[in-house]
Amino acid sequence: MEILIYLVIPCVGSIFLLGGMFYGAYRMSGQEHMSWRTLGIIAVYILVCVAFSSLGNTWVNLFFLFLFPLVAWWAYGTPKIYCLYYLILSVAVWLTDVAAVITLQLLIARGILFLNTPQLQYILMVAVTRMAEFIVILLVSMAAGRKAGRHITVRQVVLSILLPLYSIFNMYCMLYLVQIFPTREMLLLLGLNLVLLIGLNIYFCVLVDVISENHRLENERNLYRAQARMQHQYYEREEEKYEASRKLIHDIRNHILAMEALYAREHASEAVSGIAGECVNEDDEGVVENASDHIPSDTHVAEKYARDIHQMLNSFQQKYYTSEKLLNIILNDKANMMKRLNVREDMKVGELSLDFMKEVDVTALFANLLDNAVTAAAESQEKYVKLRVNKVRQFVSVIVENSCDVAPVRAAGTFRSRQAGHQGLGLKIIRQTVEQYGGDAQFAWKDGVFTVRVMLAAENSL
Repeated sequence: MEILIYLVIPCVGSIFLLGGMFYGAYRMSGQEHMSWRTLGIIAVYILVCVAFSSLGNTWVNLFFLFLFPLVAWWAYGTPKIYCLYYLILSVAVWLTDVAAVITLQLLIARGILFLNTPQLQYILMVAVTRMAEFIVILLVSMAAGRKAGRHITVRQVVLSILLPLYSIFNMYCMLYLVQIFPTREMLLLLGLNLVLLIGLNIYFCVLVDVISENHRLENERNLYRAQARMQHQYYEREEEKYEASRKLIHDIRNHILAMEALYAREHASEAVSGIAGECVNEDDEGVVENASDHIPSDTHVAEKYARDIHQMLNSFQQKYYTSEKLLNIILNDKANMMKRLNVREDMKVGELSLDFMKEVDVTALFANLLDNAVTAAAESQEKYVKLRVNKVRQFVSVIVENSCDVAPVRAAGTFRSRQAGHQGLGLKIIRQTVEQYGGDAQFAWKDGVFTVRVMLAAENSL
């Protein structure tokens, strides 16, 4: 029984505590998955800590406790600032351990908690301190998550700490009964009960995490839908304005052709003076302020003036990239954005059909791809964006390259936005859209170039 009380139970408690600390650090990091490398580092650290803790040296245990921030930072590959968060977690656990031990000793000394043997008091101390530390780990990780912008409700907090509190009460009740019937079987049942309580706490925390993750994914999906609808409505309005401008340009061309014919039959100076007068009256865009002062009364000059107006009208027309009407509007809009930001544009689209995609998904995919690319390119030295879209057998291949001087932040196998307040939602929307059509999206950065490769199954339809 001595081995069970003074070796097995403390080792199980230490494994539970260290596992809980890594679980708290995992929640702080905001990662979605843990790699085998991460799990291996955690397992080795826990085994080494448990082995040294069996020596019973307080200073050794304290050293490993405050070594935890560096190990967690190395295991999860988070930015260095997270070392501070993990250090806060270690300090909180240490203070909880000290407070729990002192509180229990005072309660036992005053007879509020009554256990008639030192062995049972030791078991209670181990169980209570570990559960109290686990509660603190959950609270600290939730506070960090809330500060990072994650949705944490009071209900989640209550559900997370309710079971550990019950576990403390349950262990005291079990120990109180054991002192009435102090048999070997009762101690074995006590140990089994402790292990099951630990397992139940772990399961319950995972369950609360799953509920929280489902809530987060639901919010992200709603945000994705809202953004996709807004983008689609924007390009629908752009299409309507484009159609209206085409009609207007067509009518203006007819007027100019009629005026050119008039120039050929009448005196050019009178006709040009009339045009200049109309331009002054309309004051359209402030381009021509007093045309009569600058245009000589010469037929050839009048013809040149008419050609200039034709070229000005041509600048209002959309560039042809593809026969896909919506995609062409999106590309023209992003090309104008690149022109404003002095980003060099190189976009080519082969012969293909996007009929298998919903229009809102076409908008979500290409608008987010190009928005991310233009934003990064505008902050670089080279300032260029390259787009290639082609049909490759039964697939549609989309490749976007852009200049990007600074390596993007990479966490949990994906890239994150460097902009304050951004969580890389654009990349998530791209992934979600691609997965809807049985495709795949790959992101890579190398030598100042960020590349996105997307493959869509063209034969799949929703």
